[in-house]
Amino acid sequence: MIRLEKVTKSYGVTVAVSELSLEVNQGEVCMLIGPSGCGKTTTLRMVNRLTEPTSGRIFVDGQDTAHVRPEQLRRSMGYAIQGVGLFPHMTVSKNIAVVPHLLSWEKERIAQRIEELLSLVGLNPAEYAGKYPGQLSGGEAQRIGVARALAADPPILLMDEPFGAVDPMTRERLQAQFLRIQRSLKKTVIMVTHDLDEAIRLADRIAIMEAGRLVQHDTPEAVLSRPRNKFVHDFVGTDRALKRLSRISVSGFVRQSPSISISASVEEAAAACVRRRWVWVVDENQRLRGWIDRDSLHEVASVRESIVATDPEVIAVAETATLREALSRMLGQGLRSVPVVDDRGRLLGEVTVTDVENATAAREA
Repeated sequence: MIRLEKVTKSYGVTVAVSELSLEVNQGEVCMLIGPSGCGKTTTLRMVNRLTEPTSGRIFVDGQDTAHVRPEQLRRSMGYAIQGVGLFPHMTVSKNIAVVPHLLSWEKERIAQRIEELLSLVGLNPAEYAGKYPGQLSGGEAQRIGVARALAADPPILLMDEPFGAVDPMTRERLQAQFLRIQRSLKKTVIMVTHDLDEAIRLADRIAIMEAGRLVQHDTPEAVLSRPRNKFVHDFVGTDRALKRLSRISVSGFVRQSPSISISASVEEAAAACVRRRWVWVVDENQRLRGWIDRDSLHEVASVRESIVATDPEVIAVAETATLREALSRMLGQGLRSVPVVDDRGRLLGEVTVTDVENATAAREA
């Protein structure tokens, strides 16, 4: 789908990218990663001719991009950046509609596409279509940026640190949502990142760059287990077993966990706490609300009085999360297990430290 042949970009005597050859297959996510100034963003910008190569050739779907008008090339690709780049004077719907409008889509088709995309990125069209960028949180703005990149249904997405400007928890959720969208749409994606954990989690293949040169282009598993040279070895770091957890979904490790309804009696709660000291608490819709400790049931009249209420987004992980996220949540909360919830916040079960230990041991065996 995308092929770079000995591509070089020079600025006078400074060589930003040097004889880079790289191939990204259809439906593949390729992550460009390396130290600051290694040529990642320059490489990305050369693919859609925002930056022109000094030498070498770039092919998209077999066609030399030098023979395609830049504006035509760019309209055939989605482009999302860290700063989002939403037009502040335009509503969310008008931001998403920019490229379809340039392509002269009919109004009805554009309106339908806006609704589809807002739903796809997890935002209610009725609530968000009329908002302005200044009314959005950082995570919401990033989602709109992705929706805009997908607006004309391009086969290729170019993404320059699209999740880099948000807090770690929001970034985890955006990464999970990206994986869900990618499983559905199968776009060909080149993404720039500084975050090795993000690259390991999202990539089909990782391209590691140093000083404008491609050092290793391989699967995440191969990069972790067989670094090509000392630079890659040092870049990956010594905690490879921990990083491998970013490739393992919690979905295969969810086990049943004791829970009790928030409307249950103290006697029922005490019975649920017989086998272990505490249990999760859910509401009438099975949504996680917190937990109760056996010792807290003394001298209370109801579960509501003894519950340790918590924000599920702080303590729980989604069923799309990785074991790395689950372990991080356990360490952050000082627990030996974390609840796993679906996209509606309903309790599915839990993942324990033992599950993480077993998965790590199995990968090292």
